[in-house]
Amino acid sequence: MARPRRYHDDVSDVLYLDVCCLKRPFDDQRQSRVQLETTAVAALVELAERGAIRLVRSAAHTLENDRNPREDRRLAAAIWLGTASIDVPFRDGIAARARQLEPLGFGPLDALHTAYAEEAGARWLVTTDDRLQALGTRHRQVLRVEILGPIQALEASQGGGE
Repeated sequence: MARPRRYHDDVSDVLYLDVCCLKRPFDDQRQSRVQLETTAVAALVELAERGAIRLVRSAAHTLENDRNPREDRRLAAAIWLGTASIDVPFRDGIAARARQLEPLGFGPLDALHTAYAEEAGARWLVTTDDRLQALGTRHRQVLRVEILGPIQALEASQGGGE
C-alpha cells in the first residue's frame, strides 16, 4: 500500500472532519447524542483554532457542501472548514483510491472523503455517520485512516481515548 503524501509536520494530530460533522449543529438538538456530538465537533474546531490539532480541507468538502440548498448551513460549514490548516489538492491517485473503496460498500462521497483523509496522512476521519464508522471498523485492515465519531476523536485527541 502506498504511503500518503505528507501535508503537515508531526507536531499535532491531524483530523479530517466529514461534512456531516460540520452540519451536526443543525440536527435535532433535543437528542442527547446529537447534543454531545455537536459539542465534541465544536471542541475539535476550537482545538484546531488553538493549534492543538490540525484539520484537513479537501475538494470533497467543497463539492458536498456546495450541494446544500440551505445557505445558512453552507456558510456555517464553510466557516468551520476555514479553520483547516491543511489543504489537500485533487490528484488522480485520490480518485483511483476512492474507486477502490466503493466496492467495499463506501458510497462515492464517503469513498472520496476517505481517500482524501488517507492522502493527507490524517490520523482520524471523523464522522457522525454510523454506517461509515461501521465500514471503517469492518475494513480497518485496508484503510490508512481510522474512522471514528467526534466524541471518540475528542477523547483520543486529548489523550483519553487510546
